[in-house]
Amino acid sequence: MQSPVGLNTPSLRRLEDLAWKSCGGYMTGSARRTRRPGFTLIELLVVIAVIAILVALLLPAVQQMREGARRIQCTNNLKNLGVALASYDTTHRLFPPSFVRQPDGSPPPPPIPYSSLRYRGHWTGYHLLLPFIDQRPLYAKYDFNGTWLSTMQSADDHRSWPLNQTKIPILNCPSAPHAGIIGGDIAGDPHWMAGAPADYSFSHGADAIRALAGEDAGCTPGLLHYWENYPKHTRGVFGYNSNCRRVDIRDGQTNTLLLGEKAGGLLTYSGWNSSLPTLKVEYPWAMAAVEYLAATGDQATPNSAWVAGPYAVTSDLQLPHCPDSSLVNAEPFPMNPVPRILAKTSDERPLYSWQSPHVAGANFLFCDGRVKYISQHVNQGVMMALSTVAGSEPVGSTDF
Repeated sequence: MQSPVGLNTPSLRRLEDLAWKSCGGYMTGSARRTRRPGFTLIELLVVIAVIAILVALLLPAVQQMREGARRIQCTNNLKNLGVALASYDTTHRLFPPSFVRQPDGSPPPPPIPYSSLRYRGHWTGYHLLLPFIDQRPLYAKYDFNGTWLSTMQSADDHRSWPLNQTKIPILNCPSAPHAGIIGGDIAGDPHWMAGAPADYSFSHGADAIRALAGEDAGCTPGLLHYWENYPKHTRGVFGYNSNCRRVDIRDGQTNTLLLGEKAGGLLTYSGWNSSLPTLKVEYPWAMAAVEYLAATGDQATPNSAWVAGPYAVTSDLQLPHCPDSSLVNAEPFPMNPVPRILAKTSDERPLYSWQSPHVAGANFLFCDGRVKYISQHVNQGVMMALSTVAGSEPVGSTDF
């Protein structure tokens, strides 16, 4: 009996075969109806290899974009600090000193029994800038009749210690490799030098930075050079008890540095003898101990570091020369000193150079409020000229 369409079963199968062949199919039986598209193992491996190559090509670009964003944030930090310094200048008609110091010969009791601390400073410029960088509540907690560590009467008054550990985001470059608050607790008590890091330092110009000249060098001990006693052609905008006004900036505000990057966590210092630890170097914003270094612990203490004050110079005198020696003896300080891991040495001067976590240069804030990225390969004479307020050096915009 014929099918309803007039075709028997074999004829229907032949038509199916012809239809499959016209579509490029050559399978028979039930496999014709269950065929599924898919990848072979070789095709899958090729796809994975292509994806891996694309990731390898894109990852550096992504990292570069992230670093670019961090560098922009670093630039914005410096611009905001420029606004704060301009506001301070508008209020007080001068820039703040980088350090406020008591007169030599009448120091308050030292916070610990170590004789050289009799010449420590009272406050840093960042303490004075707190109301201008949205930190007025922190500013109000300090007793400015005392020092950054204690009162004038009692070295056991530690109320300011936790205040010094307050992290201030505007003072940190997002590219800097900080581990946290510098100098964590030791046996339950904070180290007396513990503090929050800062990556931007005050420009002290191109002159000697020695606070303690040293009796062994035949020099009068103590700080001999307050800012007003520094030679005008070598001093910067900031210094010990500085009172720089805009009228004092004779070299032009577009050619004179205010602040620059001196980021912590980049250099490693091993001290001057084998009994001292090898630690990263940090620059707490509240550390007013001027030319004084301290290790806040050892390798076993979390977040320990060598600490120094937040200021930088472009040249310095090497002892045994006294601070009032001729600058013929001065040694220029290049940006981003190498090696970054310092051996056992008494020469800690690389710690007072400009340092940046960015590639081959650093950001700097100028007196006119602009921020400029300067190459670390810039002529050192140009950098020294930019760091001074009245050196009368011929520096053009194309020199840096």
